[in-house]
Amino acid sequence: MNVVVISFSRKVLALRVFRSLPVSLVALIVALAGCADSSGTASKATPEVEAGEFTVVATHSILGDLVRSVAGGAVVVETVMPAGADPHEFEPSAQQIEVMGAADLLVVNGLGFEEQLLETIEAAEADGVPVLNLGEELDPIPFAGGHGEHAEEGSEGEHAEGSDDPHWFQDPDRVAEAARLAGAELGKRSDARAPEEWTAAAEEYATSLEGLAAEMESTLAAVPDADRKLVTNHDAFGYFADRFDFEVVGTVIPSGTTLAEPSAAGLEELVETIEREGVPAIFAENAQPEQLADTLVSEVDIEVRVAELFSDSLGEEGSDGATYVGMMQANAARVAEALAG
Repeated sequence: MNVVVISFSRKVLALRVFRSLPVSLVALIVALAGCADSSGTASKATPEVEAGEFTVVATHSILGDLVRSVAGGAVVVETVMPAGADPHEFEPSAQQIEVMGAADLLVVNGLGFEEQLLETIEAAEADGVPVLNLGEELDPIPFAGGHGEHAEEGSEGEHAEGSDDPHWFQDPDRVAEAARLAGAELGKRSDARAPEEWTAAAEEYATSLEGLAAEMESTLAAVPDADRKLVTNHDAFGYFADRFDFEVVGTVIPSGTTLAEPSAAGLEELVETIEREGVPAIFAENAQPEQLADTLVSEVDIEVRVAELFSDSLGEEGSDGATYVGMMQANAARVAEALAG
């Protein structure tokens, strides 16, 4: 048995490489280390708060779009993490920490999603910044489990099997409820609109999101029941699967966080699962490199393609996923195209 040690930005990934594991798969895992930071701290938004303006600071791009859709320009909305950043890895700059501490309202995903911002959020709250923690209010579901069996020991942290899944934004019905919560909170704290006007604005956007869910159902109806199986980059699509009647049968990174460490045995098992289930596609993510997914495809003895979904972040400006609505429409269309056969 050999041991390959791969150095990442904040961790060392030790993979037990069994003799049966193809050399090409090991080589690509090593290559993946070279781009591990591409979605972390390399690109950072630098929000600026103007004195005298009511400013909402959202931790990541999906929340920023949600609040802007409710606010409609009535207040200033700043986003800490830029589109395309991996929220699990993102670390704030000193200026961003200062901006979060000066917010009139800080909107966070919650459930441990902002892994590198937790201390900053707690410090801001301790200093009197109002914090709207959405995830705790949205009937969270636990991780489905089964993805941690071959992870390296201790690799899952707060996102271990049985803990609450923080990826609630993959369900547009929950985002609709989040919009209502944001409107209610703004009605309490901002006099830019009367409370009832904030409620009406939030309800208008929430209703549009419920229409989005119905539209996605129609798009995904093209996928037969027997083919509604997902293999994804990490365990980020539990809410999507639950809402739209899919099953997540495997993940490349065996956790709900991209900071987890996949094992060689787990990757071997995933190849076997893909072949056994006849899965025609592996879904990579816009905030993560695709090399490992591409390599898995090369090791599978059936025809499999790699398709990219928007997961933990909006897409870049001008992309299909530049807004939350666009992101979810694109995801539904890509899943339907990849799995409908």
